Amino acid sequence: MIRTFLYFLSISLLLAITTQAQVKDSIRIKPLADSIAHKRDTTTRKLVTKPLSKSKDSLVYTTSGGLRLGLDVSRFVVKAFQPYRTDITVQADAQINKRLYGAIELGYNRTSHSDTNYTYKGNGQYVTVGVDYDFLNKKATGEKNMVYGGIRYGFAHNTYESPAYKLHSDYWSSTIEGSYPKTSMTAHWIELIFGLRVEVLKNFFLGWGVREKIMVSNSASDTFQPIVIPGFGTGGKRSQFDVTYSVSYYIPLYKVKIHVPREKPKKQ
Repeated sequence: MIRTFLYFLSISLLLAITTQAQVKDSIRIKPLADSIAHKRDTTTRKLVTKPLSKSKDSLVYTTSGGLRLGLDVSRFVVKAFQPYRTDITVQADAQINKRLYGAIELGYNRTSHSDTNYTYKGNGQYVTVGVDYDFLNKKATGEKNMVYGGIRYGFAHNTYESPAYKLHSDYWSSTIEGSYPKTSMTAHWIELIFGLRVEVLKNFFLGWGVREKIMVSNSASDTFQPIVIPGFGTGGKRSQFDVTYSVSYYIPLYKVKIHVPREKPKKQ
């Protein structure tokens, strides 16, 4: 049910970005470059274009770059269906060049479960670091919408314990009681991501992403795996599929140089 809901939101966002890309044609790179080359109007546009020193067939213009901070709200949906776990994830990305973005995520997990057979407590933190590549062919200079693919390296540290458990044997008609002491573990994994981000209001973005997480190493004992590995998912699994949905806000901080091929004039 969770995935169906998120897929519905994904399709809605995809339609929104398609419509927005069609109507954002009032500020285009070529007319803007030609206007600046003739009028030298850098005050109103806040852009600078000039021929590259290595090639007279290209132009360089600058656009605003900055930090986009976000919150993964899909984690709150997960808690509605799995109340024993609490997850908080914050996201950030920053533009490096025309298509490449650096990305980082920080998160926290707390898992608490209790029933007649056992009790469990665990908590930990995680971080993922990587890059996103924007596939969107943008026609407006200041457009920050993205259709992207990315890769992440993930690392988590987690402590967990089972203060009490009961093992029932119908054959022997007996019950074994015991406990597992507090245990620490670390995990390393790789994530492959595809998603999009859409500017729905000025500097305010909605986005979704689908992820395939592949475990590289897990230091937890095979006899006592954590219920949840922070940032990765179910303990003991070698791979995990995940869907995220985020809200974020963009803060302009610096300038990014964009290289654009100069269009040759058409022959009469």
